[in-house]
Amino acid sequence: MDDLYIEQLVARKHRPTDSLIRGLVIGLTVLSVLLGLFVFPIFLAAAAAGGLAIYFLLPNLSVEFEYLYVSKTLQIDKILSKEKRKKVVEYELEKMEIFAEEGAWQLDDHKNIKAVERDFTSGNEGAARWIMIVHNGNQIDRVALEPGEDLINAVRTHFPRKTFRKN
Repeated sequence: MDDLYIEQLVARKHRPTDSLIRGLVIGLTVLSVLLGLFVFPIFLAAAAAGGLAIYFLLPNLSVEFEYLYVSKTLQIDKILSKEKRKKVVEYELEKMEIFAEEGAWQLDDHKNIKAVERDFTSGNEGAARWIMIVHNGNQIDRVALEPGEDLINAVRTHFPRKTFRKN
């Protein structure tokens, strides 16, 4: 029972600015290539810069968060364009103060603490958000998550006095 493994993927909602950025970068790169070929060759340098922006910037616009719960630890990874994985943070849940659904009255005691805000949610309006207050080294993190029922039940099983639903 101590070696429970739960994996959950949460895709971040595409923002309107993502499409605007994608269109601008691609459009300016194509325009720079055409101007470089037919008008001034100096525009080819701008086209190269646009190509680098397409390679490095555009993959960061498609983001998914993966929650991995293993043996009382929660690891959060960021997946860019469904290709590149980057470990963001790992929390030892024994250092957790509270894990509660957003809006639960138990979170009122933790509103005024100085904490680093971390948001690992999709950004969708109707999604059930949970807040975790956890000690992370010398700081306290206030982490926003969108856990599934399996993850909620696993945390509740190991930490029943720290897990609260909104009633």
